[in-house]
Amino acid sequence: MMTQTHLLVAAALLAKPGEKLRNTAVIIGSFVPDAAIYTLFVWSKIASIPESKVWDEIYWQEPWQSWTAAGNSIPLYCLLLLLGLIALRAHRGAFRIGLVLTFLSLAALTHIAADLPVHVDDAHRHLWPLSDWKFISPVSYWDPDHHGGIFSILESAFGVALTVVLFRRFNSLWVRFLLVNVCLAYVGVPLYFIFVLGG
Repeated sequence: MMTQTHLLVAAALLAKPGEKLRNTAVIIGSFVPDAAIYTLFVWSKIASIPESKVWDEIYWQEPWQSWTAAGNSIPLYCLLLLLGLIALRAHRGAFRIGLVLTFLSLAALTHIAADLPVHVDDAHRHLWPLSDWKFISPVSYWDPDHHGGIFSILESAFGVALTVVLFRRFNSLWVRFLLVNVCLAYVGVPLYFIFVLGG
């Protein structure tokens, strides 16, 4: 799924008005599994590397594959979640750390759960470092050869619906501004592929 959908799903499930620390952890946690991909994208732009080379070659090499595996590791987030829950019950001074670890981990695990059924050739090693196993789905969130065209329309509609839910939940102007901009990515990403990459 697209990163903004992960953010919206995690926020809809885990964020609460007035809970700034919790909500920040949710936003960060929903992004972390994709952080290596964004880092690669930004680095490739700075280094003037053609996108075809980035996604056909460099992405599949080290260290990017290991960084992506680490960012999508269910065992890693389960460990962080356990530590977070322990910290929540421990000394009062550890509560904030526990809150951050708990909701960051829950948001990341939500991201991973949503990604599992929509990655084909680009499936992640979700059991890293315990295993290199990948779940290869018959459905892709982007590849038209694996129903990506249909899924992207459904994902965009789902994202708009989540935006409406969150817009009603949060009254803050800056949150609503952020939500509108996140929603605009459903238009911006396809336009980037059409006009910048040529289709």
